Amino acid sequence: MFAASLITFRESLEALLVVIIITTFLTKTNQHVFKKFVWRGVFIGVSVSILLAFTLEVFFGGLKGRVEEIFEGVLMFVTAGFLTWMILWVHRQKDVAKRIKEKVAVHVEKGYGLGILILIATSVFREGTETVLYLKASSLTGQSNQLYGAILGIISGLILGYGLFRWAIRVNLSVVFNVTSVFLLLFAAGLISHGVHEFQEAGLLPVFSFDPLFNISHILGNQSLLGSFLRTLFGYTSKPTMLELVSYSGYLVFIFWLERLTDRLIKAKS
Repeated sequence: MFAASLITFRESLEALLVVIIITTFLTKTNQHVFKKFVWRGVFIGVSVSILLAFTLEVFFGGLKGRVEEIFEGVLMFVTAGFLTWMILWVHRQKDVAKRIKEKVAVHVEKGYGLGILILIATSVFREGTETVLYLKASSLTGQSNQLYGAILGIISGLILGYGLFRWAIRVNLSVVFNVTSVFLLLFAAGLISHGVHEFQEAGLLPVFSFDPLFNISHILGNQSLLGSFLRTLFGYTSKPTMLELVSYSGYLVFIFWLERLTDRLIKAKS
């Protein structure tokens, strides 16, 4: 539930901030006629995201056995990739609000309402896609009460976003995104580990004779309350194979290196 709340909170807030930036710009420049394209874009983005969720549910419902294990593994890898891309994209954004306003200004100047609609629709659909993929992947790892968590996260994101717009609440969004990024990276590492496990179950990756590397089920088993929480949230397992452990730790090391590289590139350009 916590994971679902966190991902929907962040995605809802990111999508809403784009809508707020554009509608505020249109209001201050007295371009109210273009606002209808904003709401049409929101509707299209949300509708396509819902269609994607429905398609995934139908598709996975018809899979069985080894094929199901393979596709579950692929979904987890793809979802981890989306989460990683999202976090790194946000990390390297500077003056994103300014760039959005510049794009909208060009569309307004040309009377190109469709451009605003596409900008909104793609932004909302991007966040919706990440949400749908993560919720589906996390459901395959055993997370429960996702619906309640997702609703709570969406409501929280909308409340904070509306507060920022309506009452100019002073919130350091960089802190919010940095904190949630840490959790999301751990979620992504867990998905990578789960994906490796599914591929091992399907026979696409080897299971070595010395697997599992260790067994601490007597201390913190997968079926215990805390173990189950850590497993569904961060990919914990009391009996990890070598490939699961290497993939989990290797992913975190790779992301740490990639973020440092991104920081250096940003500094070099500035």
